[in-house]
Amino acid sequence: MNYTDSAAIAAYLGVTFTPEQAARADAVAAAVTTFVDRYTGRTWQGTSPAPGELANVVPSAGAWPGAFGIVYLQHRPAVGVLGIALRSPSPHPTSTVLMPDQFELVDPTNGVVTLTGAGGSPYPGLVAVVDYEYVDAVPADIALAATMIAAGEMGRQLAIAASSAFAAAHPETAGLKSVSVGQNDVAVSFASTSASSSGGAAAGAALAPEGSAARAILDTYKRVVIS
Repeated sequence: MNYTDSAAIAAYLGVTFTPEQAARADAVAAAVTTFVDRYTGRTWQGTSPAPGELANVVPSAGAWPGAFGIVYLQHRPAVGVLGIALRSPSPHPTSTVLMPDQFELVDPTNGVVTLTGAGGSPYPGLVAVVDYEYVDAVPADIALAATMIAAGEMGRQLAIAASSAFAAAHPETAGLKSVSVGQNDVAVSFASTSASSSGGAAAGAALAPEGSAARAILDTYKRVVIS
């Protein structure tokens, strides 16, 4: 499930896509969805419930009194944890199923689950296998950010196409940037014909550059990676 589509992108740009442009916009939407997932470190593409999700058990370091480990769920907000089993990351390990009183969904909004210690012992180096339910919906601001990013890319593509169409119709203006006529002189300047100067993305340009509204939205969802 992509976070935006050709219809939303066209509406944001205030244009009507041709069938070919709509197909390109949907392809851009799919790429932007992947970018959003990679940038934030999470995804809204799954289907609730989530069976058997693997998550590292992070030492609580006193963050939650009485808890010896914390698990961060990938899909949020979470509704409820159905079950948790612990295993080592080594191949073909034996799993230990936790009892309901050994775990708690303490922060549904952020998908935080705490684990109690078995006999007061922490869980070093273990992986949790979690079955849980979550709200299966793309947040409105994530959908807006995806539409903003995709609209920026499609805007560049449309600018390139318009520039190429105009040059084809008026070959005499090829490379011409501006003409200024003074009282006794004429000044002519020529522009680069690179994709970046005609609306395309410059080499190394970010999909959501720092300082952009889309980047500000994504940063609020960016997941902290603990290593």
